[in-house]
Amino acid sequence: MMVMWEHKELRVKEVGEKLFLDSSTLTPLLKRLEEKGYVTRRRSETDERDVFVTITGRGEALKEKAVSVPARLAACVELEPRKAEKLYRMLYEIIGTLTKRT
Repeated sequence: MMVMWEHKELRVKEVGEKLFLDSSTLTPLLKRLEEKGYVTRRRSETDERDVFVTITGRGEALKEKAVSVPARLAACVELEPRKAEKLYRMLYEIIGTLTKRT
C-alpha cells in the first residue's frame, strides 16, 4: 500500500519492480487488495497485456491507520536509533546487490 499511497496509479509491472516481487506473488496480493476495496485493477485500452492498479478512497483512508505502525514496531524491537539506521542502510545495500544479479 505504501507504493500506492505514493504513486496513486501504476502498471502491475511497475508495482512489482518497486516491491521486488514477481507477478506470481504480486497478482494474488493485488486481487485481495481489490476484494477489500483498497485498489482497482483495469486493463489498458491500448495494450491488453498492461494492467493498471489505482488506489481507491478506501485505500487512501487506510493510510491513517498505518501511520502509527513504524513507531509501534520500533517500540517492540527496542533498537537504538543509530543501529536502526545502520540496519536500514544495510538492508537496502543487500537489496541493491540482489537486484543487480537478476
